[in-house]
Amino acid sequence: MVEAVFTEEDKKNLKTVVEEVPKLRSELESLKETLEILSCEGVLERFEQSKKDFAEGRVYTHEEMLKELDIDEEEV
Repeated sequence: MVEAVFTEEDKKNLKTVVEEVPKLRSELESLKETLEILSCEGVLERFEQSKKDFAEGRVYTHEEMLKELDIDEEEV
């Protein structure tokens, strides 16, 4: 059987890796989801149109949207 000998620096580096891998995994998953969304046809065009609508004031408040759709706020 092989016995590993770790220096204090090795232990510190391993601890850092153990702490950072879950963060990296989460970040990678987030990037993957972003790529999937952006690869959908028309998403970027709709996003740009939404930014333009917002800049030009063509937006609804939550209350206005419910009223426009004839939805009672208590139903939501």
